[in-house]
Amino acid sequence: MKKILLLSLVLLGITATAQQNPPQPIDPNVRKGILENGLTYYIRQNKLPENRADFYIAQKVGSMQEEDNQSGLAHFLEHMAFNGTKNYPGKDMLNYLQDNGIKFGTNINAYTSLDETVYFLTDVPTTHENLVDSVLLVLH
Repeated sequence: MKKILLLSLVLLGITATAQQNPPQPIDPNVRKGILENGLTYYIRQNKLPENRADFYIAQKVGSMQEEDNQSGLAHFLEHMAFNGTKNYPGKDMLNYLQDNGIKFGTNINAYTSLDETVYFLTDVPTTHENLVDSVLLVLH
C-alpha cells in the first residue's frame, strides 16, 4: 500500500510539472519596441470597434515588493494616481477625460496584484487627436 501511495505521489508530481505552460508567443500583428528608458511597448491595430483605442501601462510592481510594515501600500499608490498628476493637477485629469466620454471606473481604472500594477483607459475616441495625446500624457 505504501508503494502504491508513493508511486501515486511521484506520478502526480511529474504530471503537475509537465502541465506547466510555455510562454505564449506574441501575436504576429503586435508591434513591440523598447524605448531608451527601458519601457517596453506593444501596439496592435484593430479595425473594431471603429475609431476607438485602449491604452494600458503595466508596471512590474505589486504587493510582493511591500515590507511587512507597508501592507496595502501598492494598492494605495494605485488609487492615488487618480488624484492628479504633474500635468493634470487635482481632478483636472478625470474631468477632462469624462468630458470626452471616457468614464471613471468603466473606461478609466487600474488594479494591483502580487507582482504588477496596471492602469488602463479603454474605449478612447481616436477621432480627436489631442485626446489621444492627452491619454498618453496621463499614462506618462
